Amino acid sequence: MKFKLTLSIIGCFFILNSCKNKDPTMPTSETDSALETSPWQTLTKSGNKDTVSSKSGPTSKGNTEVSEDSPVTPQGHYIKIGQEEDMHCGCYCLDINFNSISELCLSPDTIYIQVRFEMTDSNLIEVYLTAPSDRNSQGEKISWDLFDRDRPIAIISPSSSGELDLDWLGFSIKGELAMDYAIFGKKTLEGKFKKK
Repeated sequence: MKFKLTLSIIGCFFILNSCKNKDPTMPTSETDSALETSPWQTLTKSGNKDTVSSKSGPTSKGNTEVSEDSPVTPQGHYIKIGQEEDMHCGCYCLDINFNSISELCLSPDTIYIQVRFEMTDSNLIEVYLTAPSDRNSQGEKISWDLFDRDRPIAIISPSSSGELDLDWLGFSIKGELAMDYAIFGKKTLEGKFKKK
């Protein structure tokens, strides 16, 4: 049994090694590993050069150059700093996906909403309400249909360390802040998040 496992591992090693691209214009493994460590980096083709775009990434090296101008759109799972014990994401997490609806927690175990994320030209992420969640055990008396769907309820901005800073704006009705519901989400969502 150990022989088969060892043979399988060696076979995988040779397959992975043979798939490596030896093209000198491709980024080095140092650059590749830097790309894995920061959610604000991306690799783009520009003529004969590969360009690593980064808020805080590697320095220029050979045919690879760093551009501070275009950070990568953050995606994936983030957890609120200070709430790391919520590893199962009961209430203090963000699941940023620009191609689908995500769920946010306004009040632990009671009120959840469905949202969509949009990146702005200034590299901020706007969060928009789409609907109340089916998970709600409370909130049935809230007039969800009155809330604007075209005004952001929160703004997420990147920090140089790769963390996200969420500023809760609140729900609005006909462009005006819905004062009765202004604090929903503020306690659970406002603050800094790190990649999970």
